Amino acid sequence: MLVDVSHAHRIRSLFDALAAGVSGAELEAYSHPHAEQIEHPNRFRPTGNRRGPADIQAASEAGVGMLRRQSYEVHDLLEAGARVAAQLTWRATTAIDLGDLPAGSELVARVAMFFEFRAGRIIRQSSYDCYEPVGTPSAA
Repeated sequence: MLVDVSHAHRIRSLFDALAAGVSGAELEAYSHPHAEQIEHPNRFRPTGNRRGPADIQAASEAGVGMLRRQSYEVHDLLEAGARVAAQLTWRATTAIDLGDLPAGSELVARVAMFFEFRAGRIIRQSSYDCYEPVGTPSAA
């Protein structure tokens, strides 16, 4: 049962869950059954991407295996009715080799995300990810 809290609070809770490694069906409480996720073009997705519910779940499960850890440093959250805008820094360390990135590579992105809610759950998420140059793993 969802407790009546602000949409901005739900977004913070989602970021905490993702950072803790929650994925797949465990994230269903956050997303509306007809959710759409839009990723605008960036370094890793030059043409962007659009996902429906099944693809959102599959991507979250795949991401857990690719990343050793990730964090979300929220700089700003603005809530207006059923919409939330988030400005954050996302940091992650790769768990496996990803193309030309060796395991242990440090990823940092400055991100703007926009969420729309319906019935207390995310119906649409758009993200603009600006990646910094990739850090290489230390020789330790």
